[in-house]
Amino acid sequence: MFLESKEIIDRPLEEVYQLVRDNLPSIVPYLPNIEKVEVLKFEHSGDGNLTNILNQWHAKIEVPDVAMKFINKNLFSWKDSAIWKNDKHLVEYKLESCWTKDLFDAKGTNHFTAISDNKTELKISCEVILHPDKVPGVPTFLVKKVLPIIETTVEKVLGPNLMSLGRGIQAYYKNNKQ
Repeated sequence: MFLESKEIIDRPLEEVYQLVRDNLPSIVPYLPNIEKVEVLKFEHSGDGNLTNILNQWHAKIEVPDVAMKFINKNLFSWKDSAIWKNDKHLVEYKLESCWTKDLFDAKGTNHFTAISDNKTELKISCEVILHPDKVPGVPTFLVKKVLPIIETTVEKVLGPNLMSLGRGIQAYYKNNKQ
């Protein structure tokens, strides 16, 4: 699946860019189905042009009882390995399931562009390829029943949260008047 969205945020480019790069956990209350984001690594390059960040996302989601017998809670958690190109105001990232490395392949780019002094466009594009057949611990006789549930769950967790980042940033600024 290919996900793409654009959102105009009524704040200056540098302010929006730095908020998302440096303080992503503060936006979490404004993102659907996200419980928390933990910053595992945060490193600036010597010249300051690159910032490497590793975040771990934890989602809130309800799953049918039949599926929970075979699903590890880490299905609802993923790592976001990102390289922020500060001189270009963009971030390239890869997402990886915390349950099993091969559950999906996901990579994308977020571009931050100044529309005016006080408006920033956030363009998100991400390609996600699901591999629900790679789920460990699901007995062969249940694969056909459980895998569609897992696939749907992964889509429900990743898609809306990737696509709602711009709206989450807007809500953050609305509720934290600066």
